[in-house]
Amino acid sequence: MERPVKIALVHPRHEGVNGGERLTLDMYRALRDLGYEVDLYTAHLNEDTWQLLTDGMDDIPRPTVLRGPLMEPIDRLFNRTLVLRALLTTLYLGKHAKKLRHRYDLIIETGSNVPLKWADATYVHFPLAELLRYYLYIEHLKLSLHEKVYNSLIAWLARSIADRTKPVMTNSTWIAKYVREAYGSQRVYVVHPPVNVKELSTLGGDRGKVVLTVSRIDWDKRVTEIPEIARLLPEAEFYLVGSTSSSSGPILNLIEERARGLRNFHLETNVPRKRIFELMSQASIYLHPPHAEHFGIAIAEAAAAGLVPVVYRDGGGWTDIVSRIDQGLGYTSVEEAAHIIRWLFNEPGRLKALSARAREVAKGFSYERFKERLNEVISSLSPDISAK
Repeated sequence: MERPVKIALVHPRHEGVNGGERLTLDMYRALRDLGYEVDLYTAHLNEDTWQLLTDGMDDIPRPTVLRGPLMEPIDRLFNRTLVLRALLTTLYLGKHAKKLRHRYDLIIETGSNVPLKWADATYVHFPLAELLRYYLYIEHLKLSLHEKVYNSLIAWLARSIADRTKPVMTNSTWIAKYVREAYGSQRVYVVHPPVNVKELSTLGGDRGKVVLTVSRIDWDKRVTEIPEIARLLPEAEFYLVGSTSSSSGPILNLIEERARGLRNFHLETNVPRKRIFELMSQASIYLHPPHAEHFGIAIAEAAAAGLVPVVYRDGGGWTDIVSRIDQGLGYTSVEEAAHIIRWLFNEPGRLKALSARAREVAKGFSYERFKERLNEVISSLSPDISAK
């Protein structure tokens, strides 16, 4: 009897409840379901966020923490420079990878956003080598000199440790283009993150003129624009639901200022998933902030639940999800977003048809499709390696 293929799944720093961490756990479950033998590894584990991330997931084991003398000074010296801290952690993990190599057939890394020499494949959410150009492209972000220097350092360091010969998995065709430009990678596989289509497809009910936004409360998400759109559409109810962090205070203050006097705008933070499902059952339209999302799990989930998504006309959320539902659902300004939403509410027949189309497109992001695509990629890494 052939032994199962053994895979080490490495996420350098488990310190948030974000898309990268969720993707790692989804990948772990998919690989196990496919018959691979998989173990989780990390260099840093925040116990509180790990508990939130895995709430209700009894089948996810705690990662093995690869600690060493260098981790403590990295955390102390680079506490506020998160990306640099993550890169230094990734470099540090290289020596552990040599030890793992003797025990595993494949090493897959999911958190550095750089195709690494010591990994057989890397999942890149957004290439760090493109960080500076990306932020300069977003006109609303006014970077200081030290921020530009910092981004330049990150871009240089990312390119210096990247291996263009290594396979890369990524979350959208939009990001795949950036990966090729940033690292010269020749083997880039689009593996869309999965959404729970089966569960979300059951949501529905008496949906009215309700518009839902689900987003992290962060500057780069541009959630402060949502009350501006709500002000242009007093006939609709707007709900902004988002997770906060220690840096969210100034953003919350600005949202409150922009929402002053509005009766149709509602902000809810750090709510349980049950509450998000309740709002998904009531809302007809999902409005994503004017941000070029790498993929957009929230967009895909909303589509699976039958909400008609209206999103910024750029990014993976647009190219890989919403543009396939209808080309008229993309906007480039607050005024255009309001116009599209009003048009949809005034055309109930069209809204219903687009809701059905959204559910159909979302089926392509199911867990089963994710599992199939992942197995295709793993099999391509070596003709001799595939699920038994």
